[in-house]
Amino acid sequence: MGEEHNFRSEKESDIESELYALVNTILNAYEKFKNGTIKENFFHKKVKNTINELLKFNIYLDENDIDLSVILKRMNFSNQYFTTIDILNQISALEFPNTFSEKDGKEQFRFSKELSSTVLELPAITLKITSAFITLMDALKLKGFQEIELIENIFVDLKKSLKKFPGMDNLLTQVNRIHERVLTKSHDIDNAKTLIEEIVDEIYQIFKEFQTKLNLKA
Repeated sequence: MGEEHNFRSEKESDIESELYALVNTILNAYEKFKNGTIKENFFHKKVKNTINELLKFNIYLDENDIDLSVILKRMNFSNQYFTTIDILNQISALEFPNTFSEKDGKEQFRFSKELSSTVLELPAITLKITSAFITLMDALKLKGFQEIELIENIFVDLKKSLKKFPGMDNLLTQVNRIHERVLTKSHDIDNAKTLIEEIVDEIYQIFKEFQTKLNLKA
C-alpha cells in the first residue's frame, strides 16, 4: 500500500513539475518580451512551441482522467495558469504573424476571442477532431455512399470541431470542399469505388496536415 502511494506521489510530482515548467516558460518569456530583453520573433516562437507542449500535456491529462483543476488547486497555481491563458488570448496561438495591419484588426480580435473561449477545451476538441477524421475515413471505406446520412453526420461533426479550433480555417475550407464533392457525387454508383478511394486519400492528407500543424505526430 505504501509503495502504491509513493508511486502515485511520484507521478503527481512529475505532472506538477511539467505544468509548472510549461506555465513559467510562457510567463518568463512574456516578461522578457515586455522588458525588451527578447525580440518579438523569438517570443512568438517560444510561446508557440510551449503551447504545443501544453496541448500535449492536457491531452495526456484527458486520456488518463486527471482533472486539471484539482492539480491547480493542489499546487495553488490557478492564478499563474489563468494569467498564461490571458497572455495566449493576446496572440494567435498557431500562426503567430509578426505584425497586423489595421485591415487585419477585426480578424485578430475574432481569433483572440475564439482562442480565449476554447483554449481550456483544446485537448477535448483535438481528440474529437482526430476521432472524426478516423471515423470518416473508416465509414467511407466500409460503407461507401450506401449510408450517406452517416457520412453526412460525421462531416458535420468534424466541421463543427474544426470551427471551434483557432487557426484551422484552411483545413476547414478543404473539408468543406470535399464534403460538397461527396454530396454532389454520392449518386454516381458506377464510379463510386474509385471516387471513394480518392476522397479517403484527400481526407488522410488533411488529417496529416492537422497533426503536423499541432506538432502532435510522432
